[in-house]
Order: sequence, then C-alpha cells, then structure tokens
Amino acid sequence: MWLMIVKFFLNLFFRIEIKGWENWEKAGDGVLIAPNYVSFIDPLILAVFLPEKVPFAIERRLTKKKFIGLFLPLVETHILDADAPLTLKYFLNHLKNGGKCVIFPELQPTTIGNPMKVSQGVAMIADHTKAKILPINITGTELTPFSRIQHKPGLRFFAKVTINILPATKIVLPDDLSGPKRASAAGRALEKIMDEASLASRTKNKKFFDVLLDARKQYGGKFRIFCDHGQRPITYNGLITRILLIEDVLKTAGMEGDNVGVLLPTSIGGAVTIYALQKMGKVPAMLNFSLGGRSLVNCCRTACVKTVITSRKFVELGKFEALIAAVEEAGLRVIWLEDHASSITKFKKVSAALKTIFMRSAPVKEGETDKPAIILFTSGSEGAPKGVVLSYKNLLVNHAQMYTRVDFYRSDRILNTMPIFHSFGLCGVFMPVTLGIFVYFYPSPLHYKTISTICYDERITFLFATDTFLGGYAKAASDNYDFATIRMLVQGGEKLRHSTQEIWFERFSIRITEGYGVTEASPVVANNYYAHHRSGTVGQFVAGIEYRIEPVEGVHEGGRLWIKGPNVMLGYLRSTNPGVIDPPKDGWHDTGDIVSVDEDGFVRILGRAKRFAKIGGEMISLAAVEEVLSEVWPEDKHAVVMTKGGPRGETLSLVTSRPGLKRDELRQTLSDLGVAEIAIPKKILTLENIPLLSTGKIDYVTLEEILKDIDPDS
Repeated sequence: MWLMIVKFFLNLFFRIEIKGWENWEKAGDGVLIAPNYVSFIDPLILAVFLPEKVPFAIERRLTKKKFIGLFLPLVETHILDADAPLTLKYFLNHLKNGGKCVIFPELQPTTIGNPMKVSQGVAMIADHTKAKILPINITGTELTPFSRIQHKPGLRFFAKVTINILPATKIVLPDDLSGPKRASAAGRALEKIMDEASLASRTKNKKFFDVLLDARKQYGGKFRIFCDHGQRPITYNGLITRILLIEDVLKTAGMEGDNVGVLLPTSIGGAVTIYALQKMGKVPAMLNFSLGGRSLVNCCRTACVKTVITSRKFVELGKFEALIAAVEEAGLRVIWLEDHASSITKFKKVSAALKTIFMRSAPVKEGETDKPAIILFTSGSEGAPKGVVLSYKNLLVNHAQMYTRVDFYRSDRILNTMPIFHSFGLCGVFMPVTLGIFVYFYPSPLHYKTISTICYDERITFLFATDTFLGGYAKAASDNYDFATIRMLVQGGEKLRHSTQEIWFERFSIRITEGYGVTEASPVVANNYYAHHRSGTVGQFVAGIEYRIEPVEGVHEGGRLWIKGPNVMLGYLRSTNPGVIDPPKDGWHDTGDIVSVDEDGFVRILGRAKRFAKIGGEMISLAAVEEVLSEVWPEDKHAVVMTKGGPRGETLSLVTSRPGLKRDELRQTLSDLGVAEIAIPKKILTLENIPLLSTGKIDYVTLEEILKDIDPDS
C-alpha cells in the first residue's frame, strides 16, 4: 500500500520514464544491478519502480542521513562498508546463489555531476561471484533539491526523471592477476562499464538546431549563451531568432549543391551561419582561411562546394582579398552577408522573434543523425588537406564522451579563440549550447596580451588552446591576476611542453590538463581528468573507443594507433574523387600516430608516423628530438625535418628561431642529454619566424619547400 502511494507521488512529481525493460528481462539471474548515484532520492525511485523486490546495499555513513531513514522501511537493505570485509559476505552469497541486488558503485551521491570514485570492493564482488552487471543510468534527479551537486544545472522541484537500463555485461580479467593488481583492474573495468552507460544515456539523437531548442527549454530563453568581443551578449532566444533570419537570407540568396563553404571567423555570425545551414539541410564546409588561394579552391573542389559564404568586414580585416579572388576566379559564387542585411526588415525581425517563442524541437526520423553535419579539412601539415565528413551522431557522441570526463559547471565562462574551421574551435560552439554554458568569442588566438586581458575582465573559467598559444598567453600576461578565475585549462592539438606546464603552474598555480584528439574522431580520443591524471600522458581513452596498436618496424616502444567508435567520422573526401565519401574500412581509422598505452590505460604520444625517420636502419622520432630542444631552449621554436642526402641517404636538418646556434653547440648539448649521435641534426637553418598553421602547429610542408631551395649551413 505504502509503495503504491509513494509510487503515485513520485510519478506525479517527476514523470518517471523507464527505458530498456528488455535488458532487465534478458539479464536473468545472478545480477549485480549497478546504478549511477546523482541524488539521495535515487534509491527510493529504484526501489519503487524496479519490477522485482531486490535487496539494496547502503553505505554505513548514509544510514545517518535523515532522508535515507524514510527509504529504509520500504525495502530490504544491508550495510556495505568498504573498510569492513565482513559486510561483503551477504552480497557474495546472494549473487552466488543466483540472486539480484542493487549496489551503487560510487557508494555515495556525486558532488560534481559526473561519476565519482568507483569502489574496488563492489568491483571485486562482481569479479569473485562472476555475476552479470546490469548498469542503470538515472538522469533528472541531479536537478532536484535532493542532489549534492555543488553547481546544479538549474534547480527544479519537478524535473523529469529517466531511468535507462542498459544491457548486462561482465567483468572479465586475466586469470594470472591477483591481489591489489586484480582489485585495481576490476575497479577500472567497472568504471568503464559505468562510463559507457553514462555515454549511452547522455548521447542525444537529434540535429543541432533541435538540441538548441531543447537547451533553451531547459535553461531558459533569457540565458546569455554567446558574446562577441566588445559586443553585447545574446540569449538563447536571440540566437534562435538570428538563425531564423539568416536562414531566410540564405534561402533568398539561393545556393547550389548540398555542401556550402563557410569562410567566417570565430564569432556569433559564424555560429549562426552554421546552425542556419544545417537547419536548411545543407552541410557547412568549414574553409581554412590560413591556406593559400590554390589550396582553398582545392578544398572547395574536393567537397563539391559551389557557394562560399563570407563577410566583407572579415575579409578586409584579415586581408583575405587574394583568397576571395582565387575563389571567384575558380567560378565559385561568393555570398557576402552584409549585402543582404537590408533585406532583414523590421517585420521579419518581429516575425522571427514570435516564431522563436513558440518553436519546439521535433522528433528526428530514424537515420537522420547519421547524415553529414559538417565538413572539416585536415591541417595539411604533412600533405594535401582532405575533407573530413562528420555526422550529427559523431559530434553528439563526442560531446557526451567529454561530458562524462570533464567537470563542467553552469557557472563556467568559456573563452573560444580557436578557429571554427578547426575541430577544437567547433567544440566551443556546439557543446556549450547543449550544456547551457556562456561562451565568449574572440576571432584570433594570436593576440596574446588581449586574450589575457579578456580572461580577467570577463571572468573566464574555462580556456582551451594548443601548447603554442598557451605558452604565448602565459608570457604575455602582465600580471599573475590575469588568469585568477581560470579553473580549467585544456591543451590539445600538439604535445604539451614541460616549459609551458611549468610557467602556468609557477605564475598562476594552474595545472594544464592535456588531451588528445584527431579531426576524424570529432575530435576527442583521450584526456586526463580529475579522477585519472598522469603527467606526460594524454590521459585515458574516452568511453566508447576501441583501439588497437600495430607494430612499426624499427620502433621499439609502442606502435601505430588505430581507433574505432561512434565518434569516428563517416569518411574522407579526397581530391581524387570529389564529393564521394570514402569510409574507414570496417570502421577502423588509422590515426597515423605512434603511441604507447600503459597497464592503467594511459596513452603516451610518441610522435606522428610520418615524423619518424629511418636512418641507418633505426627509426628516429623527430618529435622526440624537438621535445628535447624545446626543454633546452624553451624561448625558441624548433623543427626537425628529414631531408634527402648524406652518407645514410637521409639527413636530419634543424630549423630554429634561436639566433647563432652552431652545429658544435647543438651536438654537444644533445650529447650531454643522452641523445644518440644518429638523432642529432647535421644541418641548421635559422629562421626568425618559423611558419605555423592557424592552429599553432608547425607547417612542415612549407618548411620542406624552404629546405628544397636553401641549403642549411652544416
């Protein structure tokens, strides 16, 4: 009777929806039910709505909580204390006899929103009994007053609660593992199961405009979401209204083909244009304005782009007239956004604002999210750029993967300076919209002093950039207070130098969080985070990623990394077959990176496969030599390039910004540090400004062209 009354009121308040009943039925007997733990009310909801009466494990300290006292009379409970092995006995026997029980792997509700520490004791129960694990993911209760989350994503008394029951699985460990190592491995395995359950529950199955509408509903239309430098911020309602207006402009202008080029800066205008094109069923092809005119046109031809959208002001300020001239000479149509501003009448503005109020997201047809959402292009640092076609699902899954790892707060304020033609910069558009986090746009990562000032003035808490830019920001900061509000600093795109980590910690007491991604994976593949961090690595693989490492001849540590997962691209667009998507074979993508993975799952990047030189039968990592040079002379830029010639057929040449560096000094310095003679560059070329890509990476293609024409001094 009491259960029926409680069930009625819980349904009334929380509109509880249960998904995956079929997984409960398939699980059978001998099942450890493992839910996430986001609020004190979670045990009560499960006790009332699960189809069977099953015993619950309760952590000893929680029995003293007043609210838990209301739960205890309604269900069978047993104390579980990780520090008291005898409390495990009941659950061991119960599961061995084919019973079911509910144990929250975290033992206590999360205070951060993401999963907390998984108990190794719970993992060992599953391992010892060979019980199946039935993961359950609860969403919605984190919004209620029963949550312990310190930065609640919008407190609500009547939040909709969803219970996702995922397929049952098992912890499988090698037989030769024992003791603490086995307990640790079991804990990691259980943690992976919970992460994948969270990923499956958090992944949205909608297009981005519908995700935007859902976010507006959750966080409020008046919430300020985007701001351009020096301008007033816009709200969710303002963003939607602008999208509708630009959509009307683009429909009037007319565009040929499915793929449309976008040549715009990191700005509200750039974000609005992307959303508008996607809403129209078009695929934005994000053009890299740091490329030369010829390369830009080749990108357009590769993606079958016939129309390019840009801005006169942007072209003028960026001095991109030559790019536009090349585009027009190639017969491509250019749409200037300013030229159509006059068509946006007051009536259209009012009409769009009214539509905004009443717009709601619509159910998505099956397969819609598997369609192309955006086209990015590889950097071209090692060859001709290729088009990378990413689906809505690719990007949405990756957002969910990051959300299971990164501790985002609603109070966060993100500074996005990375170009939106780069996957890193694009993350700073779509993902914050989903999470209801404010984003400040600045169109260039190169204005170091300005960016440090923005961080202070705008109380920025979250900044992501490449090593090159982070090093520049730290050196340019006039005061240690410039980054006083930063709580999360994320680095990716290139290897994090020790000198960069050191200056940020010494000046600002900030530890840089290093991650690893590739455009083809939307982009995040691995990252360090609060629960698992190891210096010198890029962290552990995100949930949902499969990987394999293939040996490389001459490389004695690690191997070539291949990845597979729902965030891996639909495929490449190649210049040899324009407009045709070449998918990864069997879903596996060759990253081209040489990596090693330790027993705890931490990934260490050893270098690009193309950046290994075979000299005298040995494989030499050019990136490793560069890393040593950066530690010795951190104030300068260094690039090691393989050139033809020399007694071994190939020679290493150093291009450096360090003035006056001679071969003898270089040889002595590297030898003292233990660098093998075979890995020491034989020639040196000094350049005041080493060519860089817009992302801060060294432009090796340009360097190789320079070295063809110039014989470096030996």
